[in-house]
Amino acid sequence: MDTFPWEITLTVLGVVIPTVAGVYEFFFIGRKRLGYRIQMDTRAFGGEFAGARHPSLVLVRVENNGSVPVDVDDYMETDPVGLSIRFPRRRVVRAFDPTRRGPSSPTNVIPDLNQDPERADPDVLRLPRVPLNRNEHYKVLVLLDELDGDDAPDRDGDESDAVMVSRIKGGRVTRTRYRAGVSRGVVALITVMASLIVALYYVSGENSTAAVDCASGELTVVGSTAFRPVVEEAAGSYREACRDAPGEVEIHIRAAGSQEGVRTLDEAGRGAGEDGPAMLAFSDGRKGDGHPQLLPRPVSFSLFTLVVSKEAGVQDLTPEQIRRIYSGRYRNWKDVGGEDLPIALVGRYSSSGSRRALEERVLGGATEPNFTSQDCRSRVARPDNPALRCERGSTEEVLDTVAAVPGALGYAEAHAAAAEADRLHLVRIDGQPAELDAADRGVYPYWATEYAYTYGQPPADSLVAGFLRYITLEVGQDVIREHGQRPCADLANPRLCRPS
Repeated sequence: MDTFPWEITLTVLGVVIPTVAGVYEFFFIGRKRLGYRIQMDTRAFGGEFAGARHPSLVLVRVENNGSVPVDVDDYMETDPVGLSIRFPRRRVVRAFDPTRRGPSSPTNVIPDLNQDPERADPDVLRLPRVPLNRNEHYKVLVLLDELDGDDAPDRDGDESDAVMVSRIKGGRVTRTRYRAGVSRGVVALITVMASLIVALYYVSGENSTAAVDCASGELTVVGSTAFRPVVEEAAGSYREACRDAPGEVEIHIRAAGSQEGVRTLDEAGRGAGEDGPAMLAFSDGRKGDGHPQLLPRPVSFSLFTLVVSKEAGVQDLTPEQIRRIYSGRYRNWKDVGGEDLPIALVGRYSSSGSRRALEERVLGGATEPNFTSQDCRSRVARPDNPALRCERGSTEEVLDTVAAVPGALGYAEAHAAAAEADRLHLVRIDGQPAELDAADRGVYPYWATEYAYTYGQPPADSLVAGFLRYITLEVGQDVIREHGQRPCADLANPRLCRPS
């Protein structure tokens, strides 16, 4: 039996409730609406004044708080005046405009008038038919006297007992109050909407397994050591999201370098069946020639950085200085203004994607020199190579070696290198640090596009396809961002996945 569609229900309610509230406010409460507010109601003068033995002053504000203008014809035809306000137990003595501003003010339609104390409703203030545009208002100051002659308690502002006894056509006349905060209706609406959002969050969390394209089986991921931390975290997240799915999910990670991963996938594919091997290869950069069955998919835009031991006394190098160091022309850090210390190059094997990116984008197409040392300290006799250079098989080994060997220079994925900043220096290139914005502007050269390779097109329901979709869609993109890289989907042209 299917479970109740809570996500759909809550989403519909999130749309319907504010829509109904808006329609109710706009059409049922009234597009045409006048409001009146008692801004002052207080005892006055301390004695008899202008014929009032117990005088009090009331300041009335009449405003158009609807969404359309109110014209003269909008007042009720049965009412000889525009609006009438009753003041229980008091009679109206005079009413006048306190501002006396000009010919269009209520002074001209409510001249300082003495109300007839003998009329049947002396407690009613009659106001004329005043046209008001949206958000316009006028004010009337009213002098009142107690009808029964008893002392009345002092009043203040909206505590007055005055009440409007008139209506307008097709609209409402309501009493308004000054509010420093938000109205109760708005608070109630915000509370309801916030509750819906929280409920939808928890329902979505409970059903997150269904949102992931889960597939069971066994998958092997090979290739880039620089991208390995992203793959490891994404694999753990995928397994957790699919823990309740039928079937086991096993993901094995064997990172030995980008080109090694490409070769491994190609060899596995040649011996596999029609559906191809249960294998993915990640590579820092393109696969190169000779692997026509491998299909690429750009995943992220990755940064790399040069790293140097703190003893070298160097934190910034120009591209020309870097090329001269790797060619063997500069063999001591004093040649570039650093300490008097031999330069020891710590490189990667030829299968490394970060090495290929260095050679293509920083060294101008030149290759790294051959290795001349096993321990990165003592030189093996290689007269064809003046540089002292050793090789390591992973990002972690390069970082450890550079930190341990005084004068060592190496390279690594930028996020992994930044985590070791207390042990070594990240080298700026021509003053530019390894930052995504700098690379995107074209001023930082050391970057590569991270590709995911499959052998042919994997079946849509396979673990290969499911995990590839997972790492290139929303959850996997968050993992990529956490590791200091940029998902291709974030770039202006995701298909190219390179700086603009």
